Amino acid sequence: MFAWQTEKRHTGARAVAAAAVAAVLCGLAVGFTSLGLAAAVMPNCGMFASYLAHPLILFLNLLPPLLLSIFFWLLFNRVWAAALCTSLTVLIPSVIHYFKYSFRGDVLLAEDFTLAAESQKMLETYRLFFDLPLGLALAIAILLPTAAAIFFRGRFARRLAPRLIALPVLFCMLAVYPLYADDSIYAEATANSDAINPWSDTQVYVSKGFVYPFLHTVKSAAHPAPAGYDASAAKAKLDAYTSAEIPKDKRVNIVCTMLEAFNDFSRFDNFTFTEDIYEKYHALEARGVHGALVTDIFAGDTRVSEREFLTGLPYDCLDNFISPANSYVWYLRQNGYTTTGAHPCFAWFYNRQNINQNLGFETYLFSENYFARRTGADITYDARYFPMLYDLYVARDKSKPYFAFNISYQGHGPYPATEQHYQKPFVKNGGWSEADDTILNNYFQSISETVEMLYAYCENMLAEKEPLVLVFFGDHMPWLGNMESVYAAVGLNIDPSTPDGFANRYETQYLILANDAAKKLLGDPFIGSAETLSAKVLMNKVFSLCGYAGNAYMQYTSDVFSRVGDIHRTDKAETEVQKEFAAVAYYYRRHFIY
Repeated sequence: MFAWQTEKRHTGARAVAAAAVAAVLCGLAVGFTSLGLAAAVMPNCGMFASYLAHPLILFLNLLPPLLLSIFFWLLFNRVWAAALCTSLTVLIPSVIHYFKYSFRGDVLLAEDFTLAAESQKMLETYRLFFDLPLGLALAIAILLPTAAAIFFRGRFARRLAPRLIALPVLFCMLAVYPLYADDSIYAEATANSDAINPWSDTQVYVSKGFVYPFLHTVKSAAHPAPAGYDASAAKAKLDAYTSAEIPKDKRVNIVCTMLEAFNDFSRFDNFTFTEDIYEKYHALEARGVHGALVTDIFAGDTRVSEREFLTGLPYDCLDNFISPANSYVWYLRQNGYTTTGAHPCFAWFYNRQNINQNLGFETYLFSENYFARRTGADITYDARYFPMLYDLYVARDKSKPYFAFNISYQGHGPYPATEQHYQKPFVKNGGWSEADDTILNNYFQSISETVEMLYAYCENMLAEKEPLVLVFFGDHMPWLGNMESVYAAVGLNIDPSTPDGFANRYETQYLILANDAAKKLLGDPFIGSAETLSAKVLMNKVFSLCGYAGNAYMQYTSDVFSRVGDIHRTDKAETEVQKEFAAVAYYYRRHFIY
């Protein structure tokens, strides 16, 4: 009789209602705990308070643990089981994210869960710790199911009923996912940039909590193969080539510099320059190999040109690089080169601090670990940057060949529309607005300084005795006003549907120089106007001039692009060559060989 009375007490309507409320409260408690851990990665900036001040961020972070708690309660017919399962499901990833950001300044992506082996290696590299935020999370994870087991024992009398109700809750969770995948909601409706740098993808992620931004990354976790993909056929195409070693007696130092938004506007008839700001750049072109470079981007997204150059991969294969990825950096490293580089801005920009390691760089210098300590500024501009690059080259380990990939920051837009950073206009106003004229001349002021510093840098570098090859290229056309206003005002056609517009929109320049020692060693004059190249095969050109065959993938892409010229990101994969290249590149990206 006592057992019957106990059962009745636990299955009564009041007990079940109390259990339902408890399940809801458990879900919310887990959600707030996850938000607390998310905010703790950036302490002392009021991040948690910012979540509370943004109802949509709060809603999108609390809804999943709330629905999970209700689902588990209905599924197991026990509140303590709901509290336990919800805590494990939500707080374990939250803790992993907390450690990852603490160790590497990087956020947890859904894609990370596909890399169990790499995660284990990361844990072996770093020393785990225990602090107050982790202690509170652990306490919540223990106390919630314990309290639920003691105080909220209500349950449905029939086990089947709640499980039937659980199905609609499951469907509800699936139905709301489009909210989490929506890019406009992520970028605009949940903007929370008061305490962060909006240019940092990782900080933007943190500004939105954890559960919400993590779920937003689910859609990009899978990397579907191109249509008609046949892995064995793609492998066979690559296997037809043999990776070649760089002869030890032909290994020259290679120093590459990607110039931010650098372009030769003297090639356009739309401008009348008051002085020749490109004179010294043209003088450098006369001393080297130069040509037009077709990029896959316009006015931004620098990482694309950067990583296409370093990997030879097309736009569609450029992902988050959360694990080691094939690149020409790895190839050079395998051939005995020191692999390094520099960017005089923040390490979190495009997550270079983590991705560059996966691309094969042994070391990489940023504002935080090098430049700011010497200049006292967050960003180092060309007047000081290029002399520092020269000093780094001189101080290198001369016992090994040297490869450096440097990125400049000067030239980065936007350019002020109301403040004049120039003494006098570089172009005559052709009838456009004062704001457009100011934007344009501020850009040319930046370019004129870059050309001066670039010329002096090349003079110093080319005078070095050891064999040296220099590579320069612009990453994309510059931003010139919102909605491309300045381009429209000056009448420059950048409509990609027309041949001239496509070239104007996507072409920059590349320049390859060699000092006398390199010319003599490699037997090439390194001079003359060269063919238009894609950013994906610029390294192929450098290797070709040096007489290096490169790895199997480089040899394959050299053959392909010698036939088709370029395969641009805007091209539809309709021809057999395009389909084949997409398949081989995908295979190469998915199978790390170094």
